[in-house]
Amino acid sequence: MPDPDYFLDIKELRDEPQLVDQSPASSARPWVGIRFECCSVYTRVYRNPEGTAYMGYCPRCLKKVRLAVGPCGVATRFFTAE
Repeated sequence: MPDPDYFLDIKELRDEPQLVDQSPASSARPWVGIRFECCSVYTRVYRNPEGTAYMGYCPRCLKKVRLAVGPCGVATRFFTAE
C-alpha cells in the first residue's frame, strides 16, 4: 500500500533535535481524585500553576476544596471532602 498523499516528510525537520518533549506523560497535569460527600460525586482536582496546592470545586454545589502541597508529600491519590 503506498504512503497516503497527506504524509509529508521533511528531512531538515526530521534531523533537528526535538526541543520540547511532546510525549503524553510530559503534558499530563498533576491531579488528585476527590469524592465530595456533600453531593456524592467524584471529580479530579488539578494542581495550581505555582505548584503549591490542588484546588477545585464540587461539580454540583461548588463547595471549594484546597489541598496544600507539603515538602514530604503523600502517596495517596484519592481523598474525601466532607
